[in-house]
Amino acid sequence: MATRVRWLLLAILLAGASCATPAIGPAARPLYTVTATVMAVPGKTVNACAFEPLPYPPIGCGGAQVVGLDLASAPGAHTYRNGVVETGLVRLVGVWKQGVLNLTSPPTAASPKDATPTPQCAQDQGDAEVPNPPPWAQSILSDDALLKAHSIQLLGFYVCQGSLFIAVTVADREIVDFLTKRYAPARVAGWLRPVS
Repeated sequence: MATRVRWLLLAILLAGASCATPAIGPAARPLYTVTATVMAVPGKTVNACAFEPLPYPPIGCGGAQVVGLDLASAPGAHTYRNGVVETGLVRLVGVWKQGVLNLTSPPTAASPKDATPTPQCAQDQGDAEVPNPPPWAQSILSDDALLKAHSIQLLGFYVCQGSLFIAVTVADREIVDFLTKRYAPARVAGWLRPVS
């Protein structure tokens, strides 16, 4: 009888283990991709570059923070005399978590035709009639801490086709809902693209 009870308990434990919910990790989040150069300023974050300032040597760039990248082995990587490291054009794939692109695979070399453009909206003639600055502009600028708390990184905003157009690093459902409710009427577009 004791042996049967042990087997029954073992069967229950095994059945429970096989039905357990799998651990949810970074792979459970949607993957995003972007094709851009990557730049690192000594002592600062590593960024996929949506915008690069003009000075030479470069002083860094604006864009999505990237982790999990071995800059030394990235395609086309080189170091400028000021210590800034820049890669060639690379395709990055990773999960977006708390305002950072966490790479899930090494970067791959890419061609200039594959570069991911920053989101744009074609303006109408009537867009020029909006007061300068529009009333919502100060609100967005004042909300910097709030936007950071929601892991929202603005790439730009302007009036387009009669409403506010907001370009962000990632435009997932949560970010789009937050921005369209706070700054209605607004349209939101993301630079990093979901991997399908």
